[in-house]
Amino acid sequence: MLFELTALSQSSYLGCIQQDIPLDPFPSPDSTRPETEHTMAIGAAFSMMSAFFIGGLYVAGALGAIALLLMKFFNISNPNLWNIMGNRAWESSTNFILIAIPLFILMGELVLRSGVAERMYNVLSRWLVFIPGGLIHSNIASCAIFAACAGSSVATAATISRVALPSFRQRGYNERLVIGSLAAGGTLGILIPPSIGLVLYALIVGESVGRLFLAGFIPGAILAITFMLMIGIASKIWPGIAPKEPSVSWRLRFVGLLSLVPIGILVFSVLGSIYFGFATPTEAAATGVTGALVIAIAGNSGMLILSLAAGAISRLPFLPSGTKTKLNDFQSAKPVLPGQVKRNFDEMVNILRESFLSTARTSAMILLILMAAFALQFAFASVRISVEMAEWISSFELSQLQLILLLVVFYLVLGTFMESYSMMLTTLPILIPVLNDAGVDKVWFGIIMVILLEAAQISPPQGMALYVLHGARKDTDKELSEYEGVLAQTGTINDVFIGVLPFMVCMFVVIGLVIAFPELATWLPDQAKGNR
Repeated sequence: MLFELTALSQSSYLGCIQQDIPLDPFPSPDSTRPETEHTMAIGAAFSMMSAFFIGGLYVAGALGAIALLLMKFFNISNPNLWNIMGNRAWESSTNFILIAIPLFILMGELVLRSGVAERMYNVLSRWLVFIPGGLIHSNIASCAIFAACAGSSVATAATISRVALPSFRQRGYNERLVIGSLAAGGTLGILIPPSIGLVLYALIVGESVGRLFLAGFIPGAILAITFMLMIGIASKIWPGIAPKEPSVSWRLRFVGLLSLVPIGILVFSVLGSIYFGFATPTEAAATGVTGALVIAIAGNSGMLILSLAAGAISRLPFLPSGTKTKLNDFQSAKPVLPGQVKRNFDEMVNILRESFLSTARTSAMILLILMAAFALQFAFASVRISVEMAEWISSFELSQLQLILLLVVFYLVLGTFMESYSMMLTTLPILIPVLNDAGVDKVWFGIIMVILLEAAQISPPQGMALYVLHGARKDTDKELSEYEGVLAQTGTINDVFIGVLPFMVCMFVVIGLVIAFPELATWLPDQAKGNR
């Protein structure tokens, strides 16, 4: 009964003692519960799961309903478990590290609306135009850097696509490859830290967030490089898909790097504070929100603030006349126009309002699903579904490699009709005992799983990023057609489906490398934090 007791949190266990509840809350199947009842519970759980998801029920509602129905009809003999289940749901929603999720989301929303994406894209394009494939490489590099701030694949793809698509239309690039690169580059947001997906995975399996963040670096870099290699090879074989770009002076390249300094400082302050032990992930996320707010204010009103400050400082009586002259010249070159302060203030208020509303929507969705997933995890443990599934899979005597390959196929199929976070939060409660019995390193498996979730984001026909990009393409076509005075013409979603296929092959290659060489995921966290 040791496994079942570990499914309870410490306070729930103490609550059992205080309420004089038996310490063995899950009777063994050979004592009071027949084997057929376990089989019925497993069949009922998966039947309800299939029916609810096919019927389009919200994920949190589906998971919560399954947990409650299982407890109602298969745990009648021990009504005290309802009290423990309530404690479990409460603890899952009050975990300190959960605060990192809305904070990381808010950081990404502020960066997304600060205008930094366009400047970053222009700078990177100057450094990458000489590589075969030209500006398409800028999509991957920009998404990789922006993902380190946003932490969201869909937000990254949507933001970079609106910056990039107009440039590609004017230059005559192959649209399918461009769309595919944007979709694939956006998926780096769930792997390259800080990643909301890795935070959720750490919460469910009980792993260190910092260790998982470190584990994502090398596979994330390999995945980005693999994407760029594929683009370069395709451009060499079919030169027409990516026209040769004119060269850019080295002076412009180096001057443009100044635009990346704020993003570099933001990423270093967030990740560095975690890795060097200065802050917890939650405290680092709060630091990131502060930095993102500064970047948003600077991007929206930076020159206005400098101009007003120059005017105020130039009035100080003790300043040298030469300094006053320079400050007055700066203010003359950047004058404050009538009504500009109010316009900038209103725009900043609008940025904050949109960021807060979007953060509240996304956080509420994720945290509600997470609470339901913890409730389902408890229900599976109490009804012994997790144990029965682990024993059933163990009966096949699969090796660790065979088990991982089976799970890869399972997630690839599941990703064709489920969203990535839903996949993870629905399946992990079942898989944890299976992975424990097989002795699978959960940090290593976490990186494999996250790459599989990335593939789900761009997997036809239900990949969320595909529809976001198709919508961004339609908006771009509409804006360009209105500017040129012609009728807007947008391809079908099939163009997006075809464009992502080469990048999905690259993902499978990287998954194979991580499976064959686990050190790609485990070496860096072991070096930084020591062997476990």
